[in-house]
Amino acid sequence: MLDEAMLEEQGAEHTAEQADQARPAAPVAGARRLREVLRQGGEAFPAALREADDGLLLSALDDGMPADRATRVVVELVRRAPERGPELADAVCEKVLLARLYLDAGEPSGADDRLRVRNALMLYDGLVRPCAQRGGTPELLACVVPALWAARGGAGREVVRRIVDSRQPTGFGERAWKELFTSAAEECREHEAAAATAARRGARRWWLSRRLRRGEDGGRIDLQPGQLWVSVLLAVISVALVLIVVLAAR
Repeated sequence: MLDEAMLEEQGAEHTAEQADQARPAAPVAGARRLREVLRQGGEAFPAALREADDGLLLSALDDGMPADRATRVVVELVRRAPERGPELADAVCEKVLLARLYLDAGEPSGADDRLRVRNALMLYDGLVRPCAQRGGTPELLACVVPALWAARGGAGREVVRRIVDSRQPTGFGERAWKELFTSAAEECREHEAAAATAARRGARRWWLSRRLRRGEDGGRIDLQPGQLWVSVLLAVISVALVLIVVLAAR
C-alpha cells in the first residue's frame, strides 16, 4: 500500500493531469514525434503521455528524464494497469524489473533521489507486486531484490525497506528472500572482516610504536629509588661473600 505522502503526490499528479486534459491540446502525431516530446517535455507533453503506448513510455524512462517528469510517466503507466491483460502486464513488469525500477535513470541530485525512490515504489506497488502475486517473474525478482539491496547510494535499500514495511505481501517469493538474506549476510561478513583487519593493524601499530619508544631510550633501564637500594645491597652482599671466600682460602 502506498504511504500517505505518495498518495498525496499521486493526487497532485492526477489533478495536474486533469488540468492538462481540460486544456485543448493538438494530438502529437507519429511515434518518432511522441518519443521526442517525451524526451524534451514542453506543452505537448500531456498529450504525448496520453497517446504514447507502454513501449514508448518505458523507452522514455530508459532514456532518462528529470524525476518530476518521470513521475508523470510512472503515474500514467500505473493508471493503465487495469486495462492490460496478464500477458502484457507480465511484459511491462519484466521490463520494469530489468531496469531495476528505474532508480538509476537520470543524474542523482538529492531531492530527485527521494522522488525516484517514490517512483520506484509506485512501479512496484502498481505493476510488479500484482504480477508477483500471480506467480509471474520469480526468477527476475530473485535477482533484482538483492541487487537493489546491494546497490551503491542506498536508494535501492530504502526501496526494499519500504516494500517490506508496507505490511502487504512483498511478492518476493522464497528464492528472492533467500538471496536477499544471503546478500545481507555476506555484507555483514565483509564488515566484520574489515573490523578485524583494522583491529589487527591498530594492535601492530601500537606494538611498533612501543618498540620505537624503547629504541629511542637506547635500551636504558630506569630504576626506581626502591629498586636502586636493593641493587646496592645485593652488590655489597656479593662483595662480602667474595672476601669471605678469599680469607677462608688463606
